[in-house]
Amino acid sequence: MTDHGPSRRRTGLAVLAGAATAAFGALILGEYEFNGATPYLAGVLFGLIVAEVVLTVAKRGSRALAATSALEAGLGLAWAVWISSGRGRAPIPFAADVSVALGVLVAAGWVVIPTRNRSRATPAASSAAPSPDPDGG
Repeated sequence: MTDHGPSRRRTGLAVLAGAATAAFGALILGEYEFNGATPYLAGVLFGLIVAEVVLTVAKRGSRALAATSALEAGLGLAWAVWISSGRGRAPIPFAADVSVALGVLVAAGWVVIPTRNRSRATPAASSAAPSPDPDGG
């Protein structure tokens, strides 16, 4: 029987790191108004950052991590929108809803992109294959 302990621990830590990143990002992003290009850029970058943190810790993507990253990014952005609206006192612009949707889509997509889904190479693994001589000699 294979021991999946380190892999499960790494996945658990990745989920926690993604949640912490989303919460921290929400607190910062919530101080800005969601108008102009801000919601669109924020949605894409927020989703990308949360997903990248999750992938960096987990070292490998999966459908479950994609869903988790998407959920964390969406909740983080929704919290930021709520903070930005004066904690629900001001109307929430439609662009803020688009921001949340973009964050969800980007986070999920970034985790399941095939080139990102492979294990990240260690320096020892990448030095094992000889590289061709650029001078041809």
